[in-house]
Amino acid sequence: MSPRDATANPANDAAGAVAPPDERPWSPRIAALLFLAAGVAVLGWAFAIPEGAIDQDVGPRAFPLLVGVGLCVAASVAVVQAFRGSDPALTEQAREEARLTEWRPVAALLALLVCYLFALAPCGYWQSTAVLFALVARVLGSRRILRDALIGLVLALAVYFLFDRLLGIHLPPGIVRLAF
Repeated sequence: MSPRDATANPANDAAGAVAPPDERPWSPRIAALLFLAAGVAVLGWAFAIPEGAIDQDVGPRAFPLLVGVGLCVAASVAVVQAFRGSDPALTEQAREEARLTEWRPVAALLALLVCYLFALAPCGYWQSTAVLFALVARVLGSRRILRDALIGLVLALAVYFLFDRLLGIHLPPGIVRLAF
């Protein structure tokens, strides 16, 4: 341990003793577990995708399976590192981030995402996404709501046309159906 490491952590004493594991922040552990849960969820959803035609070399679940396996492997490494506390730089970074985190915008963004999930099917993809973009920009500090709404609308329509019309992946059309 370098002298800088011993002084960077206020829990360490002048003799350079490392803080006990109980004083380490929980945020890396929680983040690693959420990361692992996301990987498991992706794998679950990938297995729920029906098999493609027999004459296809690569079926529709191949890419989601690849992503899910990659997420699970990376998350497993992160879980081991987080619970062992083997990365002092990560531990110190977590302490600093916890000290600097503003929880009000984080809570507002989570609330917006939950509302978006419930509004997606009845209101439609492009309508919900355009509104979400403008509101997220507002929460993150933008005060130009008209510009943000226009950018959100253009991005949502571009993604909608790409997936729904060009790739054939149907997104919820919602209450205002597009004529083209």
